[in-house]
Amino acid sequence: MIETFVSRPNWAPPVIEQKLTELYQLLEDTGFKANTIGKSQAPLMSPFEDVRRLMKKCKCTIVLGLPQVFMHTGSIKHEPITSHLTLPTEWNQIEATMSLMLDMPTLVLLHKSVAARGIFDRGAANVFVHEFDSLNNSWLSSIRPALNSLKEAVSP
Repeated sequence: MIETFVSRPNWAPPVIEQKLTELYQLLEDTGFKANTIGKSQAPLMSPFEDVRRLMKKCKCTIVLGLPQVFMHTGSIKHEPITSHLTLPTEWNQIEATMSLMLDMPTLVLLHKSVAARGIFDRGAANVFVHEFDSLNNSWLSSIRPALNSLKEAVSP
């Protein structure tokens, strides 16, 4: 099994959380062992230090940009939000950056309902951002090729 750091929020909308069970099964079936602070690993120190220590034990990272912050009003850079805006957890940004700085193979997956900002903005980092929609029945088959590429990057 390939020890894999999975960057994801500890809470996700229940309809998406239910679908993640299928993803974790796919990861296991593909040869990945998922590790996440607060899910598979209990926190022991500061979040940053826990992430750093766990990440260093892993061979690769999967970043799951899931709906976490829901904005209905407000502004971004003084521009009013004109429609519903959903953002991932800020820890996705931190953990993805840490993984890239450690030169780890990093797979970035962004849920279709989440705005592509920061690490999820195509071209912002040297990673390809794969969009998925866990509410679509074929979502697992759509990410399988990316998982296979990650596996090849870990064990060439």
